[in-house]
Amino acid sequence: MEPEARAAGRAEVGRRDVVDVVAVVDRALPFTTLTCEPSAATVWWRDVQQHVRAGADPLEPWRSALRTQMGQRHESLVPAHVPAAFVLQWACEVAATPIAYAATLGPWLLVPSPAGLGLELAPGLNPFRIVVDPASTSLQVDEDPARRLRRAHAAYLELVSEVVTAYAPDVRMGSRQRWGVVGDMWRTALRLASGAAGESVGPEPARESCCFIYALPGMRECAACPRGGR
Repeated sequence: MEPEARAAGRAEVGRRDVVDVVAVVDRALPFTTLTCEPSAATVWWRDVQQHVRAGADPLEPWRSALRTQMGQRHESLVPAHVPAAFVLQWACEVAATPIAYAATLGPWLLVPSPAGLGLELAPGLNPFRIVVDPASTSLQVDEDPARRLRRAHAAYLELVSEVVTAYAPDVRMGSRQRWGVVGDMWRTALRLASGAAGESVGPEPARESCCFIYALPGMRECAACPRGGR
């Protein structure tokens, strides 16, 4: 047992409690569904990791389909770094959302294992359902908010780091962009969760990473763009 977990005086809770916490988070989400019910379309994070370990690029079909769809929508050739950025953002968002919301909305440290975290894509190829399997998810109670958020952040990093490190989007992606996405998606999830909890969150802070949406016809930098968008 890790030292911080011992210090937390944590309370282990059961699978039924996981379902209840998932329902609380789901009600707070504006555009995404969080559920414990998988479907035939569910892609499990464990399978993504296993493909990475085998030397494959499991996110390439997602990037390729998104690039084609973006090209059709904007009637132009889309630079490869645009879907590369979006897919990495969305993948990290899937991991960040249940962990960050649970740690913000209540005293919960909700940590799906790779086998317990799944995603499903909408027709627009963004994740619209996040699946948490209670049988493969740890749920603990930690009444110390600062400690709980530290532990939640560590759990998020453990989930995404292997896939992020191996991410090979056919375009150069430096460490600042790659790990900037990881940090940005965590901070965004926390900010949205705080807003859902009724807290004042203020204007969106500047991001470390860029989604490159300005490279699409008719689009421009977002307000939080590290390029200085307005």
